[in-house]
This record gives sequence, structure tokens and C-alpha cells, in this order.
Amino acid sequence: MKKLAVLVDNELELDFDQIFGAAIASGVQIDHIPLHHTQDPRAVIAAAKGYDYVVAGREPWDFETLVGCADNLKLILRFGAGYDTVDLESATHMGIAVANAPGANAKAVAEHTLALMMAVLRKVTRYDRELRQGGIAASMSQTLEGTVAILGFGNIGQELARLLSVFPVKVIAYDAYPNLARAAQLGVEMVSADEALARADIISLHLPACVEMLDFVRKENLAKMKDGVYIINTSRGAVVNEHDLAEALRSGKVAGAGLDTFKVEPFDQNSELKQISNVVLTPHSAAVSTQGVRGVFESCASTLEHFLKNEKAPAILNPTYWYFRNEQIHDLVQDTAVCQ
Repeated sequence: MKKLAVLVDNELELDFDQIFGAAIASGVQIDHIPLHHTQDPRAVIAAAKGYDYVVAGREPWDFETLVGCADNLKLILRFGAGYDTVDLESATHMGIAVANAPGANAKAVAEHTLALMMAVLRKVTRYDRELRQGGIAASMSQTLEGTVAILGFGNIGQELARLLSVFPVKVIAYDAYPNLARAAQLGVEMVSADEALARADIISLHLPACVEMLDFVRKENLAKMKDGVYIINTSRGAVVNEHDLAEALRSGKVAGAGLDTFKVEPFDQNSELKQISNVVLTPHSAAVSTQGVRGVFESCASTLEHFLKNEKAPAILNPTYWYFRNEQIHDLVQDTAVCQ
């Protein structure tokens, strides 16, 4: 019997028998083994070894983990759009397909981005803290206007642009592979990354955690921004140099920030960001809505259904995995040079 391990939490208590009904009908056994975002490869291997398919959370699927599960594993279904936790090259060489859930939680993340933007500009959380501590006076806040730069114009960036259409803002965007047709539909001007940084009053980050984007928000790029810019990040913590951002927040170069993702997760309670009043922090929760979570599970189930039928699944990120599937995995994984 083929087996699927669901490694993410099921806080909504969704009926997996219903969501994965097509897989069950094909003879797949569904087991729920929540890992609670562990970062220990040994714990991942202990949970997932022997399974044919997994719904993966934020746990590491690095070379070590993949080798430990390679005997049976055929498909990793990443629970969300991001896949920086998966060593895609090694998975491909081991004949393991990797899929994500593009667009399934775009609305939830875009709404959270807008909520952070408003909370920072209008000082919502700051007022709440001060009022609870006995304060009664409101300091000056800002309305949402000016130029908003969306860095990363994929599903989430496009949904954010749609939400922003009701505000008196000019929306510009940067993307390495721009969707010009969708930008035109939304009235968004596509620009270079440097131009986006220079023109923006508010910068919203929706960048992948690829090598080129690591520490994108750092001293050099902060210097290109307007004084008093606002920065929102609901993408990946790796794209922000937190120390450089903290310095810019303290100096006033950055007037405020809203951050949902961090270099270290769960959030480091000793982070210097905690001591800065003009930053709003949320615990990687942008995608955590009832509708968003259900949508991602349904996306994973749909991809698995296609996979089981040997049908093309649009969400597969490494379509060449099949080329290596018939290789001798035991021989392959012993030669680490092939995969690292």
C-alpha cells in the first residue's frame, strides 16, 4: 500500500479522508504526523521514512533528509508557495518530484500584507500597547498614499496590487520575470529593482529566498531608498538583513516596518527588533486563514491526484525528476558530489 504523511498541523481539524478522497480511492493510506516546524533533519527522517508522499511544512528537506527518505519517497508536496526549504536539485537527482501550491493562499497573504501596511502607517498596534499601559494621547500617523513598490509580482504581489486599487496610491512593481499583461490589467508600472527602491514611499517584499535575493534589504539598498520609507515583508526572512533594518529604523531612514517572516523561526525572543517601537511583528502568520489553509490542502490533494494518474501536474517544480526515477538510488546518494 502507498502511504502519504501529512507533516503539517491540522488546526482546522479538516477531514483528510474527504480532502484526499481521490488518493484514498487509489489505495493510498493517509497518516497525520505533525512536526510543528522542527528544524532537526533526524526528526524529519524519523517521521517520513518509508512514506511514498509527504505534505511538507517548514521543516528542512536538505540533502541529509532526502537521503534518509529516498528509498520510498516519490513526491514532496510543499504546503504553500515557497520551496526554499527543499533542496530541489538533490530531490531531482534522486527521482523525487517536488510541488508547491501556487496561488492557493495568495489572497490571505496579500490581505495580511495590507493589514501590516495599515497597522504600521496608522500605528494601530503601538496605540494599543500605549493605551493598555495608561497612555491616552495619539501621536501623528500616516494615511495610505504615495507610491507603493511591490517587489516580486507573482500571485501574491498581483493580489496585493488589486487590493491597493481602492487607495490613492501609485503602484509600481519589480519582478525578474514580469507578467506585463497582468500588470497592464491592474494599472501597475513595471520598473527595475533600483527604480522601485528609489521611488517608493512604501516597499512590500514578495521575493523568493534564492541566492540573488538573500539580504536584499541591507545597507547598500537601504541607501537607495527615500528617507522615511516604510518596509513590509511577508515573503521570506532571508531577504532582510535584520540588523541593517533595525539600524535604519532607529535612525529614521525607515519610518516603520511590518515583518511576518524572520531569519530565525520561531522568532528569536532576543532579537533587537523587539526593542524597536515602529515595527510590527507577526509570527509567519500571513497565510494562516481558514480559507487559505483549506485552499493549500486542496491544492496538495489535487496535485497528488494528478501524480497518481501519471498526469501532468502544473505545480511540479522539477519536471525532470522522472529522468532519474529509474536510477539506482542507493548508488546515486552515495556520490554526494552528484547532488551537492
